[in-house]
Amino acid sequence: MPRNVVAPRPLPDRRQFLLAGAWLAQSPPFAVGQMLVATPALRDPDFARSVILLFALTGEAAMGLMLNRPLPRRPGEPQMYAGGPVAQGVRSLLPEAADPSAERLCPGVWIVNGQTKSPKGRIYLGYTGWTTAQLRQEWLRGLWRILPGDAAAVFDPAPERLWHRLQGR
Repeated sequence: MPRNVVAPRPLPDRRQFLLAGAWLAQSPPFAVGQMLVATPALRDPDFARSVILLFALTGEAAMGLMLNRPLPRRPGEPQMYAGGPVAQGVRSLLPEAADPSAERLCPGVWIVNGQTKSPKGRIYLGYTGWTTAQLRQEWLRGLWRILPGDAAAVFDPAPERLWHRLQGR
């Protein structure tokens, strides 16, 4: 081969392509505003048959609100929901950006810290939380399905039946 001609690089072998493809296939496409729907394989009583809307995601942690766990309603008080097993904070989901601090999660859904006064909003006590690695492992084990965020699901008039309705999607 002449001196000033660069030898062609060898193509990656089939094994390298398969490994790269497997890695890409296992990379969870988590994003704020997506819904996690528990699969029937998830038997943890805190999360079984849950539908969760992700509202925060970093390289280290993921946080969400359980959409289908209404709490018993007290007379004269708005309906509240169990946001998850981490009993910290109050957050509200709104179908419109009525509050200047509202952040859009997905089409038709905004979040604010604290209790909304809007009759259209939903109030969540607590949240769900994972390390990103933990959630990724649960996803790889087939415990969660990922669906796009959907205002109709978030504000479903019968949230206790939401998990069943989403099984066919």
